[in-house]
Amino acid sequence: MPPDSPLIVLVVEDDALQRQLLARFLEQQGYCVWSAVGVAEAFVRGQQGLPDAMLVDAMLPDGSGLEVCRQMRLRPGGARLPILLMTAYDIEPVIDGAFAAGATDFIAKPINLKLLDHRLRYLIRAAQNAAELQAREMQYRMLIDVLPDMVIRVRSDGRILYFKPSERCPLEMAELALTPDMQLADIFPTEAVVPLLKALQKQDQQVFEYRAPCTGTWRDFEARIIPDGAGAFVALIRDVTERKATERLREDFTAMVAHDIRSPLTSVQIALDVLEQHDACANEDLQDLIALARQGLSKVTQLAGDLLELFRSNQAGMTLLKGVVFPIVLLRRCLDEITLQAQNKGITLNVELPEDLPPFVGDAPKLERAFSNLLSNAVKFTPEGGCISVCGATDGEWITVSIADTGCGIPPEFQAVMFEPYCQGGSRDDLGFGLGLAIVKRIVTAHRGRISVESVVGQGTTFTVRLPLQLS
Repeated sequence: MPPDSPLIVLVVEDDALQRQLLARFLEQQGYCVWSAVGVAEAFVRGQQGLPDAMLVDAMLPDGSGLEVCRQMRLRPGGARLPILLMTAYDIEPVIDGAFAAGATDFIAKPINLKLLDHRLRYLIRAAQNAAELQAREMQYRMLIDVLPDMVIRVRSDGRILYFKPSERCPLEMAELALTPDMQLADIFPTEAVVPLLKALQKQDQQVFEYRAPCTGTWRDFEARIIPDGAGAFVALIRDVTERKATERLREDFTAMVAHDIRSPLTSVQIALDVLEQHDACANEDLQDLIALARQGLSKVTQLAGDLLELFRSNQAGMTLLKGVVFPIVLLRRCLDEITLQAQNKGITLNVELPEDLPPFVGDAPKLERAFSNLLSNAVKFTPEGGCISVCGATDGEWITVSIADTGCGIPPEFQAVMFEPYCQGGSRDDLGFGLGLAIVKRIVTAHRGRISVESVVGQGTTFTVRLPLQLS
Protein backbone atom coordinates (compact mmCIF):
# COMPACT_ATOMS: atom_id res chain seq x y z
CA MET A 1 0.00 0.00 0.00
CA PRO A 2 1.47 3.43 -0.91
CA PRO A 3 2.57 5.60 2.06
CA ASP A 4 -0.12 8.23 1.27
CA SER A 5 -2.98 5.71 1.31
CA PRO A 6 -5.51 6.30 4.11
CA LEU A 7 -5.56 3.95 7.08
CA ILE A 8 -8.23 1.25 6.91
CA VAL A 9 -10.69 0.74 9.77
CA LEU A 10 -13.02 -2.27 9.77
CA VAL A 11 -16.32 -1.47 11.54
CA VAL A 12 -18.25 -4.57 12.68
CA GLU A 13 -21.71 -3.37 13.79
CA ASP A 14 -25.14 -4.96 13.15
CA ASP A 15 -27.15 -1.76 13.67
CA ALA A 16 -27.35 -0.18 10.21
CA LEU A 17 -27.83 3.41 11.44
CA GLN A 18 -24.91 3.26 13.90
CA ARG A 19 -22.76 1.56 11.28
CA GLN A 20 -23.44 4.33 8.77
CA LEU A 21 -22.86 7.10 11.32
CA LEU A 22 -19.55 5.57 12.42
CA ALA A 23 -18.45 5.09 8.80
CA ARG A 24 -19.28 8.70 7.89
CA PHE A 25 -17.49 10.08 10.97
CA LEU A 26 -14.37 7.99 10.37
CA GLU A 27 -14.25 8.95 6.69
CA GLN A 28 -14.38 12.60 7.75
CA GLN A 29 -11.30 11.93 9.89
CA GLY A 30 -9.46 10.62 6.84
CA TYR A 31 -9.88 6.86 7.26
CA CYS A 32 -10.93 4.33 4.64
CA VAL A 33 -13.83 2.35 6.17
CA TRP A 34 -14.71 -1.29 5.63
CA SER A 35 -18.04 -2.48 7.08
CA ALA A 36 -19.38 -5.82 8.31
CA VAL A 37 -22.71 -6.67 9.96
CA GLY A 38 -21.65 -9.79 11.86
CA VAL A 39 -19.00 -12.38 12.71
CA ALA A 40 -19.12 -14.24 9.40
CA GLU A 41 -18.82 -11.10 7.27
CA ALA A 42 -15.97 -9.82 9.49
CA PHE A 43 -14.06 -13.04 8.79
CA VAL A 44 -14.62 -12.64 5.03
CA ARG A 45 -13.34 -9.06 5.22
CA GLY A 46 -10.32 -10.23 7.21
CA GLN A 47 -9.41 -12.74 4.48
CA GLN A 48 -9.03 -9.85 2.02
CA GLY A 49 -6.26 -8.45 4.16
CA LEU A 50 -5.92 -7.09 7.66
CA PRO A 51 -7.14 -3.53 8.25
CA ASP A 52 -5.06 -1.03 10.25
CA ALA A 53 -7.62 -1.11 13.09
CA MET A 54 -10.98 -2.66 14.00
CA LEU A 55 -14.06 -1.28 15.74
CA VAL A 56 -16.15 -4.29 16.90
CA ASP A 57 -19.54 -4.44 18.62
CA ALA A 58 -19.55 -6.87 21.53
CA MET A 59 -23.00 -8.27 20.64
CA LEU A 60 -23.57 -9.43 17.04
CA PRO A 61 -26.51 -11.32 15.49
CA ASP A 62 -24.46 -14.41 14.58
CA GLY A 63 -22.15 -14.52 17.59
CA SER A 64 -19.97 -12.48 19.91
CA GLY A 65 -17.54 -9.73 19.03
CA LEU A 66 -15.10 -11.55 21.32
CA GLU A 67 -14.92 -14.38 18.79
CA VAL A 68 -13.95 -11.85 16.13
CA CYS A 69 -11.12 -10.68 18.41
CA ARG A 70 -9.87 -14.23 19.00
CA GLN A 71 -9.90 -15.18 15.33
CA MET A 72 -8.25 -11.98 14.13
CA ARG A 73 -5.40 -12.48 16.58
CA LEU A 74 -4.65 -15.83 14.92
CA ARG A 75 -4.21 -14.27 11.46
CA PRO A 76 -0.67 -13.49 10.21
CA GLY A 77 0.17 -10.04 11.56
CA GLY A 78 -2.93 -10.02 13.76
CA ALA A 79 -1.05 -10.04 17.07
CA ARG A 80 -0.55 -6.26 17.01
CA LEU A 81 -3.81 -5.30 15.27
CA PRO A 82 -5.61 -2.54 17.30
CA ILE A 83 -9.10 -3.84 18.18
CA LEU A 84 -11.46 -1.42 19.94
CA LEU A 85 -14.49 -3.23 21.43
CA MET A 86 -17.81 -1.33 21.63
CA THR A 87 -20.01 -2.42 24.51
CA ALA A 88 -23.03 -1.12 26.38
CA TYR A 89 -22.01 -3.21 29.40
CA ASP A 90 -18.78 -1.66 30.68
CA ILE A 91 -18.73 -3.76 33.82
CA GLU A 92 -15.68 -5.60 35.14
CA PRO A 93 -16.53 -9.20 34.05
CA VAL A 94 -17.33 -8.03 30.50
CA ILE A 95 -14.17 -5.96 30.25
CA ASP A 96 -12.00 -8.79 31.66
CA GLY A 97 -13.48 -11.14 29.09
CA ALA A 98 -12.81 -8.66 26.29
CA PHE A 99 -9.12 -8.31 27.19
CA ALA A 100 -8.79 -12.07 27.57
CA ALA A 101 -10.25 -12.55 24.07
CA GLY A 102 -7.68 -10.17 22.58
CA ALA A 103 -9.35 -6.74 22.56
CA THR A 104 -6.81 -3.92 22.75
CA ASP A 105 -9.19 -1.51 24.46
CA PHE A 106 -12.92 -0.84 24.83
CA ILE A 107 -15.26 2.11 24.47
CA ALA A 108 -18.68 2.36 26.08
CA LYS A 109 -21.93 2.87 24.19
CA PRO A 110 -23.38 5.32 23.34
CA ILE A 111 -20.15 6.27 21.53
CA ASN A 112 -18.52 9.59 22.30
CA LEU A 113 -17.14 10.43 18.83
CA LYS A 114 -14.41 12.78 20.10
CA LEU A 115 -13.20 10.13 22.53
CA LEU A 116 -13.40 7.51 19.76
CA ASP A 117 -11.18 9.62 17.47
CA HIS A 118 -8.51 10.15 20.15
CA ARG A 119 -8.52 6.54 21.32
CA LEU A 120 -8.40 5.11 17.79
CA ARG A 121 -5.48 7.36 16.77
CA TYR A 122 -3.59 6.45 19.92
CA LEU A 123 -4.07 2.70 19.39
CA ILE A 124 -3.01 2.88 15.73
CA ARG A 125 0.07 4.96 16.58
CA ALA A 126 1.03 2.52 19.35
CA ALA A 127 0.64 -0.45 16.99
CA GLN A 128 2.79 1.27 14.35
CA ASN A 129 5.49 2.05 16.90
CA ALA A 130 5.44 -1.54 18.13
CA ALA A 131 5.81 -2.83 14.56
CA GLU A 132 8.75 -0.48 13.93
CA LEU A 133 10.41 -1.59 17.15
CA GLN A 134 9.93 -5.23 16.23
CA ALA A 135 11.44 -4.65 12.76
CA ARG A 136 14.38 -2.80 14.30
CA GLU A 137 14.89 -5.56 16.83
CA MET A 138 14.97 -8.12 14.02
CA GLN A 139 17.60 -6.04 12.21
CA TYR A 140 19.72 -5.84 15.35
CA ARG A 141 19.41 -9.57 15.95
CA MET A 142 20.53 -10.28 12.39
CA LEU A 143 23.53 -8.00 12.90
CA ILE A 144 24.36 -9.66 16.21
CA ASP A 145 24.14 -13.12 14.65
CA VAL A 146 26.85 -12.29 12.11
CA LEU A 147 29.18 -10.66 14.65
CA PRO A 148 32.23 -12.78 15.46
CA ASP A 149 32.04 -11.54 19.06
CA MET A 150 30.44 -13.13 22.04
CA VAL A 151 27.44 -10.93 22.96
CA ILE A 152 26.05 -10.82 26.48
CA ARG A 153 23.33 -8.64 27.95
CA VAL A 154 23.72 -8.62 31.68
CA ARG A 155 22.32 -6.88 34.75
CA SER A 156 24.64 -5.04 37.10
CA ASP A 157 24.16 -7.85 39.65
CA GLY A 158 25.69 -10.32 37.19
CA ARG A 159 22.51 -12.03 35.98
CA ILE A 160 22.60 -12.77 32.24
CA LEU A 161 19.59 -11.66 30.21
CA TYR A 162 20.90 -12.59 26.73
CA PHE A 163 23.82 -14.70 25.55
CA LYS A 164 25.21 -15.40 22.08
CA PRO A 165 28.41 -17.44 21.87
CA SER A 166 31.08 -16.51 19.36
CA GLU A 167 32.52 -18.71 16.66
CA ARG A 168 35.67 -19.11 18.74
CA CYS A 169 34.00 -20.03 22.03
CA PRO A 170 34.98 -23.30 23.65
CA LEU A 171 32.52 -26.03 22.70
CA GLU A 172 31.20 -26.37 26.23
CA MET A 173 30.43 -22.62 26.30
CA ALA A 174 28.72 -22.63 22.89
CA GLU A 175 26.35 -25.37 24.04
CA LEU A 176 25.18 -23.49 27.14
CA ALA A 177 21.44 -22.87 27.31
CA LEU A 178 20.30 -19.55 28.75
CA THR A 179 18.31 -20.02 31.95
CA PRO A 180 16.47 -17.38 34.04
CA ASP A 181 19.06 -17.55 36.82
CA MET A 182 22.25 -17.79 34.75
CA GLN A 183 25.09 -15.68 36.13
CA LEU A 184 28.36 -14.46 34.63
CA ALA A 185 30.16 -16.96 36.86
CA ASP A 186 28.38 -19.76 34.98
CA ILE A 187 30.19 -18.74 31.79
CA PHE A 188 33.42 -17.08 32.85
CA PRO A 189 36.06 -17.97 35.43
CA THR A 190 36.54 -15.69 38.42
CA GLU A 191 39.52 -13.99 36.77
CA ALA A 192 37.18 -12.68 34.04
CA VAL A 193 34.04 -12.06 36.12
CA VAL A 194 35.69 -9.60 38.52
CA PRO A 195 36.82 -7.03 35.90
CA LEU A 196 33.57 -7.45 33.97
CA LEU A 197 31.41 -6.72 37.01
CA LYS A 198 33.59 -3.75 37.98
CA ALA A 199 33.16 -2.34 34.49
CA LEU A 200 29.39 -2.84 34.65
CA GLN A 201 29.13 -0.53 37.65
CA LYS A 202 30.13 2.46 35.49
CA GLN A 203 27.56 4.26 33.39
CA ASP A 204 29.70 5.10 30.34
CA GLN A 205 30.86 3.03 27.39
CA GLN A 206 34.33 1.59 27.86
CA VAL A 207 36.79 -0.97 26.56
CA PHE A 208 39.14 -3.10 28.63
CA GLU A 209 41.26 -6.19 28.16
CA TYR A 210 41.77 -9.19 30.41
CA ARG A 211 43.28 -12.67 30.39
CA ALA A 212 41.40 -15.84 31.28
CA PRO A 213 41.95 -19.60 30.97
CA CYS A 214 40.16 -21.09 27.98
CA THR A 215 40.28 -24.75 26.90
CA GLY A 216 43.30 -25.31 29.09
CA THR A 217 45.34 -22.27 27.99
CA TRP A 218 45.40 -18.61 28.95
CA ARG A 219 43.97 -16.33 26.27
CA ASP A 220 43.53 -12.58 25.83
CA PHE A 221 40.08 -11.01 25.50
CA GLU A 222 38.78 -7.53 24.72
CA ALA A 223 35.45 -6.51 26.27
CA ARG A 224 33.41 -3.53 25.08
CA ILE A 225 30.85 -2.50 27.69
CA ILE A 226 27.82 -0.51 26.48
CA PRO A 227 25.08 0.76 28.87
CA ASP A 228 21.64 -0.57 27.90
CA GLY A 229 18.95 1.13 29.93
CA ALA A 230 18.75 1.28 33.71
CA GLY A 231 20.81 -1.41 35.41
CA ALA A 232 21.62 -3.41 32.26
CA PHE A 233 24.63 -3.54 29.97
CA VAL A 234 25.75 -5.22 26.77
CA ALA A 235 29.21 -6.74 26.63
CA LEU A 236 30.85 -7.52 23.28
CA ILE A 237 33.73 -9.90 23.98
CA ARG A 238 36.33 -10.81 21.38
CA ASP A 239 39.27 -13.22 21.54
CA VAL A 240 42.33 -11.09 20.71
CA THR A 241 45.04 -13.62 21.60
CA GLU A 242 46.62 -13.67 18.14
CA ARG A 243 46.47 -9.92 17.84
CA LYS A 244 48.11 -9.40 21.24
CA ALA A 245 50.82 -11.93 20.41
CA THR A 246 51.59 -10.05 17.19
CA GLU A 247 51.65 -6.73 19.06
CA ARG A 248 54.01 -8.10 21.71
CA LEU A 249 56.32 -9.52 19.03
CA ARG A 250 56.37 -6.19 17.21
CA GLU A 251 56.98 -4.25 20.43
CA ASP A 252 59.83 -6.52 21.49
CA PHE A 253 61.43 -6.31 18.06
CA THR A 254 60.95 -2.53 17.93
CA ALA A 255 62.47 -2.05 21.39
CA MET A 256 65.45 -4.23 20.47
CA VAL A 257 66.10 -2.32 17.24
CA ALA A 258 65.63 1.08 18.90
CA HIS A 259 67.99 0.15 21.73
CA ASP A 260 70.70 -1.37 19.52
CA ILE A 261 70.68 1.48 17.01
CA ARG A 262 71.57 4.16 19.56
CA SER A 263 75.22 3.08 19.91
CA PRO A 264 76.07 3.40 16.19
CA LEU A 265 74.17 6.70 16.11
CA THR A 266 76.48 8.02 18.80
CA SER A 267 79.48 6.97 16.69
CA VAL A 268 78.06 8.78 13.66
CA GLN A 269 77.50 11.91 15.77
CA ILE A 270 81.13 11.87 16.95
CA ALA A 271 82.40 11.33 13.41
CA LEU A 272 80.42 14.32 12.15
CA ASP A 273 81.79 16.48 14.96
CA VAL A 274 85.36 15.50 14.03
CA LEU A 275 84.76 16.22 10.35
CA GLU A 276 83.20 19.57 11.08
CA GLN A 277 86.07 20.65 13.32
CA HIS A 278 88.93 19.62 11.00
CA ASP A 279 87.77 19.91 7.39
CA ALA A 280 84.39 21.56 7.05
CA CYS A 281 85.59 25.13 7.56
CA ALA A 282 87.75 24.95 4.41
CA ASN A 283 85.17 23.15 2.26
CA GLU A 284 81.68 24.64 1.78
CA ASP A 285 80.43 21.54 -0.09
CA LEU A 286 81.47 19.40 2.86
CA GLN A 287 79.63 21.74 5.22
CA ASP A 288 76.40 21.20 3.26
CA LEU A 289 76.89 17.43 3.33
CA ILE A 290 77.49 17.47 7.08
CA ALA A 291 74.32 19.57 7.58
CA LEU A 292 72.28 17.05 5.57
CA ALA A 293 73.82 14.18 7.53
CA ARG A 294 72.92 15.88 10.81
CA GLN A 295 69.31 16.29 9.69
CA GLY A 296 69.07 12.59 8.87
CA LEU A 297 70.82 11.68 12.12
CA SER A 298 68.38 13.85 14.09
CA LYS A 299 65.42 12.09 12.47
CA VAL A 300 66.74 8.61 13.20
CA THR A 301 67.67 9.59 16.78
CA GLN A 302 64.16 10.94 17.36
CA LEU A 303 62.64 7.78 15.88
CA ALA A 304 64.71 5.59 18.20
CA GLY A 305 63.63 7.68 21.18
CA ASP A 306 59.97 7.57 20.14
CA LEU A 307 60.05 3.81 19.69
CA LEU A 308 61.60 3.27 23.12
CA GLU A 309 59.08 5.61 24.74
CA LEU A 310 56.16 3.79 23.16
CA PHE A 311 57.59 0.45 24.23
CA ARG A 312 58.02 1.57 27.85
CA SER A 313 54.53 3.04 28.01
CA ASN A 314 53.07 -0.22 26.65
CA GLN A 315 54.94 -2.28 29.23
CA ALA A 316 54.23 -0.38 32.42
CA GLY A 317 52.29 2.73 31.46
CA MET A 318 53.87 6.13 31.02
CA THR A 319 55.73 7.32 34.12
CA LEU A 320 55.32 11.02 34.97
CA LEU A 321 57.94 13.08 36.78
CA LYS A 322 55.49 15.39 38.50
CA GLY A 323 56.23 19.02 39.17
CA VAL A 324 54.60 22.43 38.87
CA VAL A 325 53.77 23.28 35.26
CA PHE A 326 53.41 26.92 34.24
CA PRO A 327 51.36 26.69 31.02
CA ILE A 328 52.24 30.16 29.70
CA VAL A 329 55.97 29.50 29.99
CA LEU A 330 55.66 26.00 28.51
CA LEU A 331 53.54 27.05 25.52
CA ARG A 332 55.66 30.10 24.68
CA ARG A 333 58.76 27.90 24.70
CA CYS A 334 57.03 25.53 22.26
CA LEU A 335 56.01 28.49 20.07
CA ASP A 336 59.60 29.79 19.99
CA GLU A 337 60.68 26.46 18.49
CA ILE A 338 58.39 26.79 15.46
CA THR A 339 58.38 30.57 14.94
CA LEU A 340 61.26 30.55 12.44
CA GLN A 341 59.71 27.67 10.46
CA ALA A 342 56.39 29.52 10.34
CA GLN A 343 58.06 32.75 9.16
CA ASN A 344 59.91 30.91 6.39
CA LYS A 345 56.53 29.68 5.06
CA GLY A 346 54.78 33.03 5.54
CA ILE A 347 52.46 31.50 8.14
CA THR A 348 50.71 33.88 10.54
CA LEU A 349 50.75 32.90 14.22
CA ASN A 350 47.75 34.08 16.26
CA VAL A 351 48.33 33.51 19.97
CA GLU A 352 45.67 34.06 22.63
CA LEU A 353 47.10 32.90 25.96
CA PRO A 354 45.71 34.68 29.02
CA GLU A 355 48.45 35.60 31.46
CA ASP A 356 46.34 34.27 34.34
CA LEU A 357 46.36 30.64 33.14
CA PRO A 358 46.88 28.83 36.46
CA PRO A 359 49.81 26.49 37.15
CA PHE A 360 49.07 22.80 37.71
CA VAL A 361 50.86 19.57 38.59
CA GLY A 362 52.27 17.54 35.72
CA ASP A 363 55.33 16.43 33.80
CA ALA A 364 56.50 19.62 32.06
CA PRO A 365 59.05 18.02 29.67
CA LYS A 366 56.51 15.47 28.43
CA LEU A 367 53.79 18.09 28.02
CA GLU A 368 56.25 20.32 26.17
CA ARG A 369 56.96 17.46 23.81
CA ALA A 370 53.24 16.86 23.24
CA PHE A 371 52.51 20.51 22.36
CA SER A 372 55.68 20.76 20.27
CA ASN A 373 54.53 17.75 18.23
CA LEU A 374 51.11 19.34 17.64
CA LEU A 375 52.62 22.69 16.65
CA SER A 376 55.20 21.07 14.36
CA ASN A 377 52.41 19.14 12.62
CA ALA A 378 50.43 22.37 12.22
CA VAL A 379 53.39 24.07 10.52
CA LYS A 380 54.12 21.00 8.38
CA PHE A 381 50.58 20.68 7.01
CA THR A 382 49.74 24.40 6.67
CA PRO A 383 50.52 25.82 3.23
CA GLU A 384 52.46 29.02 2.63
CA GLY A 385 50.50 32.10 3.65
CA GLY A 386 48.27 30.10 6.00
CA CYS A 387 47.45 30.72 9.65
CA ILE A 388 47.93 28.90 12.95
CA SER A 389 45.98 29.91 16.07
CA VAL A 390 46.91 28.89 19.61
CA CYS A 391 44.35 29.58 22.34
CA GLY A 392 44.32 28.78 26.04
CA ALA A 393 41.57 29.02 28.66
CA THR A 394 40.37 27.58 31.94
CA ASP A 395 37.08 25.70 32.14
CA GLY A 396 36.16 24.88 35.72
CA GLU A 397 38.69 22.32 36.92
CA TRP A 398 40.31 22.03 33.50
CA ILE A 399 42.80 23.96 31.40
CA THR A 400 42.09 23.87 27.67
CA VAL A 401 44.59 24.50 24.86
CA SER A 402 43.55 24.46 21.20
CA ILE A 403 45.85 24.53 18.17
CA ALA A 404 44.06 25.34 14.91
CA ASP A 405 45.54 25.52 11.42
CA THR A 406 44.29 26.34 7.94
CA GLY A 407 46.01 23.34 6.41
CA CYS A 408 44.92 20.46 4.21
CA GLY A 409 42.68 18.87 6.85
CA ILE A 410 42.41 15.22 7.87
CA PRO A 411 40.16 12.72 6.05
CA PRO A 412 37.40 11.25 8.27
CA GLU A 413 38.66 7.68 7.79
CA PHE A 414 42.06 8.66 9.17
CA GLN A 415 40.64 10.57 12.15
CA ALA A 416 39.37 7.28 13.60
CA VAL A 417 42.90 5.79 13.83
CA MET A 418 45.19 8.80 13.84
CA PHE A 419 46.27 8.35 17.46
CA GLU A 420 47.40 4.75 16.89
CA PRO A 421 51.12 4.03 16.35
CA TYR A 422 52.33 3.76 12.74
CA CYS A 423 49.16 5.33 11.33
CA GLN A 424 49.87 8.07 8.81
CA GLY A 425 47.91 10.53 6.73
CA GLY A 426 48.69 13.24 4.23
CA SER A 427 51.02 13.14 1.27
CA ARG A 428 53.96 10.76 1.27
CA ASP A 429 56.51 13.61 1.25
CA ASP A 430 55.14 15.06 4.48
CA LEU A 431 54.92 11.83 6.45
CA GLY A 432 57.02 10.86 9.42
CA PHE A 433 56.88 7.49 11.08
CA GLY A 434 53.33 7.73 12.46
CA LEU A 435 54.45 7.94 16.10
CA GLY A 436 54.04 11.63 16.96
CA LEU A 437 50.28 11.71 17.60
CA ALA A 438 50.42 8.33 19.36
CA ILE A 439 52.94 9.77 21.83
CA VAL A 440 50.87 12.96 22.25
CA LYS A 441 47.77 10.88 23.09
CA ARG A 442 49.66 8.79 25.65
CA ILE A 443 51.16 11.86 27.33
CA VAL A 444 47.75 13.55 27.59
CA THR A 445 46.08 10.34 28.82
CA ALA A 446 48.81 9.81 31.44
CA HIS A 447 47.88 13.27 32.79
CA ARG A 448 44.19 12.16 33.02
CA GLY A 449 43.48 14.54 30.17
CA ARG A 450 41.64 14.33 26.87
CA ILE A 451 42.56 15.20 23.29
CA SER A 452 40.06 15.68 20.49
CA VAL A 453 40.24 16.72 16.85
CA GLU A 454 37.93 18.56 14.49
CA SER A 455 38.92 18.69 10.85
CA VAL A 456 37.50 19.41 7.41
CA VAL A 457 39.49 18.38 4.35
CA GLY A 458 40.74 21.48 2.55
CA GLN A 459 39.85 23.84 5.41
CA GLY A 460 42.04 22.92 8.35
CA THR A 461 42.31 21.10 11.65
CA THR A 462 41.88 21.95 15.32
CA PHE A 463 43.39 19.84 18.11
CA THR A 464 42.00 20.52 21.59
CA VAL A 465 43.80 19.31 24.72
CA ARG A 466 42.04 19.36 28.10
CA LEU A 467 44.16 18.81 31.21
CA PRO A 468 42.90 18.65 34.80
CA LEU A 469 44.19 21.31 37.16
CA GLN A 470 44.28 18.66 39.90
CA LEU A 471 46.28 15.58 38.88
CA SER A 472 45.24 12.77 41.24
